[in-house]
Amino acid sequence: MNDELLSKFEGTVVGAALGAALGKAVHFVPKEEVERFFGKPITDFTRPHPSSPYDFLLPEEVPGEVELLRLALESLVERKTFDPYDFVERVVRWLSEAKVHKYLNPSLLNALRALALGEDLEEVYRRTASIDAVLHTVVMGLYHYDDPTLAAQGARVLALVLVRGREVDEAAQVIGAATALLVEGEFDLGDEGERERFIDEVVEVCPELVEAPKYLAKVKEALKKNLRPKEAVELFGNGEFVWEALPLALFLFLRDASYPQRAFLNAVNAYGEAGGATAALGFLVGAWVGAYWGIEVFPPEWVEKVEHSKRLRELAQKLYELVVLNR
Repeated sequence: MNDELLSKFEGTVVGAALGAALGKAVHFVPKEEVERFFGKPITDFTRPHPSSPYDFLLPEEVPGEVELLRLALESLVERKTFDPYDFVERVVRWLSEAKVHKYLNPSLLNALRALALGEDLEEVYRRTASIDAVLHTVVMGLYHYDDPTLAAQGARVLALVLVRGREVDEAAQVIGAATALLVEGEFDLGDEGERERFIDEVVEVCPELVEAPKYLAKVKEALKKNLRPKEAVELFGNGEFVWEALPLALFLFLRDASYPQRAFLNAVNAYGEAGGATAALGFLVGAWVGAYWGIEVFPPEWVEKVEHSKRLRELAQKLYELVVLNR
């Protein structure tokens, strides 16, 4: 058993949950309101600001996108293969049985409600360009950890089985490939040249990118300039649009890849003057920090406390056994 690789599997999924859980406290809350209400940046689990769409969740609870990640893991582990339609069935069932609605992206929610009513798949797909529609696709970077091109292809299918949109298509590819490359661990991201090479490799291994390369090129430029997080928010934007959130998350992760806690906290606090999609940014950067460093990088008390931690770790272990030990 490769303990380091197993740690990366667990770190990816628990890191995503941690980032989303902490980031939800200030999700779309303007900077001035954050400072007035909390008095300081988010550094631990805390009750969400009243203006956050997640204000009804407890500090350790996770947004709906983490539930999608959990369901994707369960589908892979129990089916022992990638069956996107099984994943859809699980999501529809979860949505119908959930006692508390955890605020899913409206496009996703509309599609899933239509599916739950038995409408034809091709009739219910909704177009979206929201980062929330692709966050769960990090799981394909684990399933195909040893082949980033397959990870990219699998991630795009996992996203497009629920929603449609060119932006979603390309963003999922980038997320799947980047996650696989981080788990594989062939890059020393403390080196500037290696950070550039990592971005180039993501572009190279993704099968069909049109818009993504120019946004990833901006990440390289921002890294060369060593922009501060605040400057990066102004450059990329920090909303739900995939070509704001995804490049910003990648920049924040790579900028401080050698200082993972700093990268993580910069993401969950990446609110701007008008707020920001901090739960999504925290999800992505948390997943990538865990994929690169392993679960031990996170404070043990956080790992123990976050919702679904035990289940997520169990699923990560089973997925590891499926794709590493038994493949």
